[in-house]
Amino acid sequence: MTGLWSGLPAELLSLIVDRLGLIELLSFHGVCKAWRAAASTALSKIEASANRKPWFLIYGENSQCHLYDESGRRYTTSIPELDGATCIASHQGWILVFQGGPMFFYCPFSHAKIDIPTFPLSVLSNHAAAFSSPPTTLECIVAVMHRDIMSGFSLYVLQRGANAWAKCELIQFYNVRELGSAIYGNQNFYFFDKINKLITFSVKDKTCVQHTLLKNENSTTIKHLPYVRSKSHFVRRNMKKKLGLGEDVSISICGTVVQNDSTDIIICNEEVESAEEFESCYLKGGISAPT
Repeated sequence: MTGLWSGLPAELLSLIVDRLGLIELLSFHGVCKAWRAAASTALSKIEASANRKPWFLIYGENSQCHLYDESGRRYTTSIPELDGATCIASHQGWILVFQGGPMFFYCPFSHAKIDIPTFPLSVLSNHAAAFSSPPTTLECIVAVMHRDIMSGFSLYVLQRGANAWAKCELIQFYNVRELGSAIYGNQNFYFFDKINKLITFSVKDKTCVQHTLLKNENSTTIKHLPYVRSKSHFVRRNMKKKLGLGEDVSISICGTVVQNDSTDIIICNEEVESAEEFESCYLKGGISAPT
């Protein structure tokens, strides 16, 4: 029977995979070489699709990872690369992974890994990161902003092909608290705190500017961002329950950007605390969708 299933015509396999969702495709992908080839083409189409809903990658202190869609359907796989690592940015199906200095891009769909120069810091706590485009493109730029209690804010930028990170000098920012998310657009990186402050970094001019975000302002003299922020995305969608996670579980989520017909939606980074007095498990996660 194994030989018969693996010998199905490529045309028939193509018809099958065209009717499968992401979770089913990942399972289909692991059956045999012929099925893997058919699924790879379909997975590439899904990665490039602008209408795919976000998926959640949940992992802990070992290599076992769980991939969920918003309905709670799960695909479990082993990703040794994420053992002891932290996802700090996500864009177009790729995640940027920090491992205490070493840093790399990883695609959970194809298991492709792209190493980049070691980050200058071995610890990242209060931070936000983004990259301009997939690491397979020549235009890819990575920016990581970090805030240290003693030394304040620092910004590190990596251009495609560079051998080391460039540190940008920053002015003192006022009333900027914990960093919450970051995004790239129009040759600028946008770093949001978790309240109402925004720091923009111009790739062209290598300058940073601080802004204050206002709600429901219709004045023509005020600049409007082409983005909408979605805070507490994981909590508002009751994802803990959908994913079967107990109330004693804490989880740290790395957000992403979801393309909409009119305005891109920024899904902010999120810390979901345990509802119990003592947490039994601390998990990490990433949300990703193409833009």
